[in-house]
Amino acid sequence: MIDAVTRDRIDFIFGDRIKRLHWFLLILIIGALPSLLHAAPARNNFLSGADVSYFGYIQSHGGIYRYHHKSVGLIQAFKQSGCNCLRLRLWHRTPGPEKSRRGKLGALNNLAYTLPLAQKIKKAGLYFILDMHFSDTWADPGHQFTPAAWKKLSVSQLRLRLQAYCRRVIATLRKAGAMPDMVLVGNEINNGMLWPQGKLWVNHKARWNRLASLLNAAIAGVYAGSGSHKPKIMIQVGDFSYAPEFYHQLIAHGVHFDVIGYDYYPFWGGALKNLRARLNGLAKSVHKPIIVAETAYPWINDAHNASWKSKPGMQFPFTAAGQAQYAQAVIKIVKGLPDHLGRGVWWWGAEYNADQEGFAHNPWSYRSLFDRHGNALPAMRVLGAAALGSGK
Repeated sequence: MIDAVTRDRIDFIFGDRIKRLHWFLLILIIGALPSLLHAAPARNNFLSGADVSYFGYIQSHGGIYRYHHKSVGLIQAFKQSGCNCLRLRLWHRTPGPEKSRRGKLGALNNLAYTLPLAQKIKKAGLYFILDMHFSDTWADPGHQFTPAAWKKLSVSQLRLRLQAYCRRVIATLRKAGAMPDMVLVGNEINNGMLWPQGKLWVNHKARWNRLASLLNAAIAGVYAGSGSHKPKIMIQVGDFSYAPEFYHQLIAHGVHFDVIGYDYYPFWGGALKNLRARLNGLAKSVHKPIIVAETAYPWINDAHNASWKSKPGMQFPFTAAGQAQYAQAVIKIVKGLPDHLGRGVWWWGAEYNADQEGFAHNPWSYRSLFDRHGNALPAMRVLGAAALGSGK
């Protein structure tokens, strides 16, 4: 049995230490509280926004973007709607002869053009997504051409160049205050990237090891350039039926990524029930967060969209209200995925403006989120409501 004097000595020796330990634990908890508060809703945070890669060019050529019929600029239009993210694509350095052949808009989205736009997006407090095409121009399931400067490289040399390029790009953006929150390593890479070296299917055989090694080189470069802030990594594909097998193979071959990007256009992908079935299959099979990374729908019934009226996926009117109904339907499908794995919807070609030179005869101008006078359409508000939590 301990006597009173001994108890007093124990309290004197250890009591102060215990109090200090309590204060230390309390400080740790208080210090961690902001991150805990931030982390708590992150699981349910819905990323609603758009790819707006041409808006710098359009604004510099007199294009006006309005919200509630007031000229506010594109970024503020999205922000006032409630949308919380914007995406920019990045092409490699297009050589002079290629610029002449493709024209200004086919060779525009290099780093010099993209960086100041990224700075504006970050300054506005929006989530910034960088879509790296790894090409001198458009990359998609049918076009994944290696930049001209890399064409003569072997596979091992290509991996090193790709990693160095990603590191340089991300470091440049970070130092300029335009650090991406998410990076897409490749754009719609259903059949690989950096062709012919990185083409996935050759003579009916899939070269998973080769594609995985290129993706891992790109991801390593992104991480090396990002410093302490590691962006989320998305691997994006165009709408196709064997997507679960594609992602399973990447995981089996050691590719570590955070988000599935799935592109869906009803005029090619068919009825919305197809989207629901494929996304549910991905969610249950791969069990990673899913974002519809590209989608669009007409806001006007004119010659540019007339040939699509009979498509099975075009179930809504070609009007501003019909476009908004379509946006709501896609959001409902994504938000309804199991285990809260549906994390966002991004519009493609949202910035196109039919009144601008180079865009007047482009069909995407009639599927954008702005009418011919630059007024934000109701579908943008639908996307914003989804980000704010009221979109179902």
